[in-house]
Amino acid sequence: MNRDDLEALREGWEFEVKLGLGRDGLGAVPESLWETYSAMANTNGGVILLGAEERPDGSLELRGIPDLDKVERELWNALQNPQKVSTNLLSRDHVERLEIEGKALLLIRVPKAARAQRPVHLNGSWERKTFLRVHEGDRVADRDVARRMLADAQPERDAQILEGYSEADLHPESVRRYRQIFAQRRSDHPFVGEDDAGFLRQIGAIGRDRARNVEGVTLGGLLMLGREGAIRDRFPHWHLSYRELPSSPSGDQRWIDRIAPDGTWNANAFEFYTRVIVKLHEGLKVPFALDAGQFRIDETPAHRAVREALINTLIHADYEGPAGVRVVREPGATVFTNPGLLLVSEEQLWRGGHSESRNPTLQRLFAHLQLGEREGSGGPAIRRAWADQHWRAPKLSQDPELSATTLSLRQESLLPEKSVDAVRALVGSRFEALDELGRLLLVTAHAEGEVDHSRLRELTSAHSRDLTLKIQELLRKHLFVSDGRAHGTRYRLAPAEQLAGAGSTQSSTQSSTQSSTQNSTQRPMEAEVAGSKWATREDIERAILEIAAPDFVTAEVVARRLNRSVRTLRENYLNHLVGEGKLELRFPDKPTSPGQAYRSKQGTP
Repeated sequence: MNRDDLEALREGWEFEVKLGLGRDGLGAVPESLWETYSAMANTNGGVILLGAEERPDGSLELRGIPDLDKVERELWNALQNPQKVSTNLLSRDHVERLEIEGKALLLIRVPKAARAQRPVHLNGSWERKTFLRVHEGDRVADRDVARRMLADAQPERDAQILEGYSEADLHPESVRRYRQIFAQRRSDHPFVGEDDAGFLRQIGAIGRDRARNVEGVTLGGLLMLGREGAIRDRFPHWHLSYRELPSSPSGDQRWIDRIAPDGTWNANAFEFYTRVIVKLHEGLKVPFALDAGQFRIDETPAHRAVREALINTLIHADYEGPAGVRVVREPGATVFTNPGLLLVSEEQLWRGGHSESRNPTLQRLFAHLQLGEREGSGGPAIRRAWADQHWRAPKLSQDPELSATTLSLRQESLLPEKSVDAVRALVGSRFEALDELGRLLLVTAHAEGEVDHSRLRELTSAHSRDLTLKIQELLRKHLFVSDGRAHGTRYRLAPAEQLAGAGSTQSSTQSSTQSSTQNSTQRPMEAEVAGSKWATREDIERAILEIAAPDFVTAEVVARRLNRSVRTLRENYLNHLVGEGKLELRFPDKPTSPGQAYRSKQGTP
C-alpha cells in the first residue's frame, strides 16, 4: 500500500488517524482509539490508522511508530479484556502492518458489529460508554439509543408472547382479509382448512411460550393484525404515515393524498401495506394491473422493488422508538423512512446474501402472503430494478443521532437531461472532453446539490481509487469545489463564474483557491453558533445566511457546520427563512427534493 492507496481508503471509508506514540515516544495504544472502535462498531464500521496525524489543512503527516510489536501486544491484550471493551470484533486479518515512505504504521479495520454484539461499549458500562460515529466524530450514544441496541440483540424478540393480550386484541376484519388473500395466493396450502384460532397459530400471530406454559398473541402478530388501540397500548408512539406531495406546495395544500391513523381505518401494518402499495404502484410510470385482491397480475421489476422497499420499511422498523414509519411520494421519487438503524452494513445490504430482520415474525407474516424477498436478496433486487430503468441509483442514509434509516427511490434518469443541459451550458466544450465517469460525477453533483465518495460509489462500478483520482482531477480543473475532510468531504459544482473561466488563466486558479478556502473556513457568526449550544435564533439565522452565501448549500452541510441536527434546522429555520424570502431554493418546484439546497438572496443581511 502506498500513500495514494491510503488516501483512497481514507476518503472511501470512515477513517480516523491516531498518533499512537505514547509518553516515551516508542508507541502505545491511545485511549481515544477505544471510543473510535466502539463508535465504528456500533455504526457502520471503519478504519483506524496508528502512527499518523492530520494537519490543519486536512492532509496526513505520517509519523510512524518505533515499536509496533509493543503496540500490537497492547491492542490484543485490551481486546481480550471484557472490562475494557465488551466485544472483540477483530481477527488477525483486521490488523495490518504498513510501511509507507519509510514509516511503520498500523492499520486497523473495524467491522460493523453483529446485532448480538451491540452495543459495543467500554469499561463495562453500556449506559455511559456506548459510542456512535456522527459526522466523523465519536459521540456518546443517548441512553435510550443504547438500550434499543440491547433490545435488538434479541433475534426473535417479536415472537415473544405478550402478557395481558389475547386473540380479542386482533382486528377481526384484518384477520378475515389476511386469510382471504392467503387463500387466493396459496389455495392448496394446509393452513387454509384451519379455523381462525388454528390459522393464527400456524402463521405465528399466536404462539406458545413453553417455558412459562402460556399461549397468546405474539408481538409480530399484534403489529401485523392487531387492533390499533391494542398496538398503541404496547407502543405509545405507534404511527404509520403516507403522504403524496404536490409539485408546487402552497400554504393551503401541503399534500394531495394522505394515509395516517385518523380513526377511519384500523392502523396496523397489514392494513397500512394494502392501502399504501396501491398508491405507490399507481405512481410508477410503467405498465401495471391489479387483480381483485390488490396484488399483481403482470408486474414489472420496478413494482416489485417498490413493494420490497415498503415491506422492508415495516419489518426493519424499531417500533420502540419515538418516531414512526413514514412514506412520502413526491414528484419523481418515493422516500421511505423507518426508526432504527441498519442491522447489517450498507455494503452487505446492497451485496445481499444475508437477511437480518429486526422483526422476523412480522417478516414471516408477509412471507406467508408471498410478499417480501428472503435470504437478503431485497437490496440487490431494488438496485437491479432501478438500474434496468436507467434511473438514479437508490440512496440509503442513516441518522445515528435520530436512529433512523431512509431509502430514496428516484424515478429520474441516471443522467437527467435537465442537469446534463445545465452542466453543459456551465462547462462548455470541456464537458464533452471528459470521460463517462467525469460527466457522471458532474451531472450527479448538479442533480443532487452535492455528493460524497460513498454516494458516488453507489452510482458506478469504478474502483474506489479510480473514483478518488477522478474527483481529484475535477478539483484540479476547478470544476468541483469541496467542503469537509476525508470521509466527510462533500463535492459540488464550482460557482458559475469559476466554471466560466476554469483552467484558463491564473486568475481562475486564484478564484478557485479563494472559493475553496471560503467554503471550508468558518465565518465569524458560523464559528460562534457552531461552538455554542445556546445560540439565539437571530444568531443561528445569521449564521445560516453566511454559509448560504454565495453558493447553494444543502441542509446537511449547514447542519454539519453549525453542529445542529438537520431536522431542527429544516423545520425551525430553513423553511422559515425561505418563507421570509431570505433564502432561495435550488429546486423551487420540488421543495422536498433530496438534492434540495439553499442560497442567500442578494441583498440579504
